[in-house]
Amino acid sequence: MARSELIHNYLAELQIYLSRVSEVQAQEVVQEIESHIYDTLAMQQGAEDSAVEVILARLGTARELAAGYIDHITIGVAPPKGLKPLSRVRKGISKSLYYLICILGYGSGAALLLVALLKLLLPSSFGVWVAEHGNSLVIAFSQLEPQANEIPALWLIPVASLCGAGLLYLTRQIARILKMHL
Repeated sequence: MARSELIHNYLAELQIYLSRVSEVQAQEVVQEIESHIYDTLAMQQGAEDSAVEVILARLGTARELAAGYIDHITIGVAPPKGLKPLSRVRKGISKSLYYLICILGYGSGAALLLVALLKLLLPSSFGVWVAEHGNSLVIAFSQLEPQANEIPALWLIPVASLCGAGLLYLTRQIARILKMHL
């Protein structure tokens, strides 16, 4: 039997055994299993029909897998044992999100504090200007005044300082919460 036919038959049988849950939940389970099968095959380069049979055997019969998911959905038991690779993928996504938030949050907060500090230390050569039509913002070291309205230090320093400190604090709180769930 061809590899795609083996997978199709297994998923069709699984769909039948999942008739005790809602159609939407059954479709989600079938899609998750299908994705798991194809992801596993993609990791095994040059996989043949025998590789599909091994993967399906590891999952168990469609009836056993469906029973595990029905228990998981209806009474909250842990998901079926054969799908541990899926939890590793989800954990990787959480770590990626954690690092992305840390980089963006801490980087943006530090940049705002740097803007406030530079304007405080070098008021005549560092500035932030708003273009004439208000559609661009220029942050630069300049001895010449650009053709735009400079944001006065009276506003720039406290606003950038507060926003930077707030962003650093918020990033720290979010990162701490995400780290607990890794």
